[in-house]
Amino acid sequence: MDLTAGAPFLRVTGPGGDVLPWVVIRAPVVTRAQHVRLNHLADEGCRFVGATSYLGFPGPGFRDERDYGLLCEAWLHCFRDPDRFLPPNGPRVRVSESDFTDPRRVDPLRTARVLPTDLVADVVHVSGAEPWRQRAKNWPLAALCLRRLAEETGLRVLVVDAPPGAESLPGVRSSGPLEWPSLLAVIATARCLFVPAVLDASPRVLAEALCLDVPVVVNRAILGGWQYVNAFTGAFFDGVDDVVPAVVDTIGAAGRPRSWFMAHHGPARAGGRVLRLLRSLDPSLPALSHVLLAPDQGPREPSLRGRC
Repeated sequence: MDLTAGAPFLRVTGPGGDVLPWVVIRAPVVTRAQHVRLNHLADEGCRFVGATSYLGFPGPGFRDERDYGLLCEAWLHCFRDPDRFLPPNGPRVRVSESDFTDPRRVDPLRTARVLPTDLVADVVHVSGAEPWRQRAKNWPLAALCLRRLAEETGLRVLVVDAPPGAESLPGVRSSGPLEWPSLLAVIATARCLFVPAVLDASPRVLAEALCLDVPVVVNRAILGGWQYVNAFTGAFFDGVDDVVPAVVDTIGAAGRPRSWFMAHHGPARAGGRVLRLLRSLDPSLPALSHVLLAPDQGPREPSLRGRC
């Protein structure tokens, strides 16, 4: 399920989909419709948890005038240094939306398919044509690194959802946006996913690559997703000067990305950590093994308890 739908609100549900009286705020509330929806949720008795899923939210520059420290009773975060970004009050747990990626759905056996030759590559980078996506995916650094990789290694390099001008990079192929099943198929056939982003708090594509048993090379300065990088899953790089050895070494290593992800993350593990946090604030929650996150669909949802 695409958790970006219905942003900035996610509903907390039981494993069977029954809605709990908790709502996750994952991005600034900026439009009139979002403000109205927030007021309706509060009037229905919902309680709120913040999540660091959108860029550097809720750090300075990535929020509106609202005091999210007062609104949110706790935080799901991805930061190495949470005090730099989060309000000082309330409990915290290190959980990202991308931790909920389900290896049963994102499975290399399920994504296997014959791809056009121009979509088969050794190194894949997923970018975006819109300016905000170029910023989030760090396209300026990506362009420099991908050009060097193509020139110095001879590896086949592909940019998916390429920004304007990507086609002019020597040795680098580009494509437009792909539907999710096709994107997974492209990543599954690659030897490495390249992630140069810094302003990315919950890189779902990174978790999906690991579930597909594809190693990752990740910018060491990334806000979220750094917790996925280790000797089993890939490597960090710092810039143009060390990107080539980082990619070459990662491709040549015998890692186990999928096994590592399944041992540490996934819906049940991530949902169990969130449930423990919520139960510390709301002991009356029903007996559950874990919780899940689902897009907010509006007011006509079934509930386990209360009006929310």
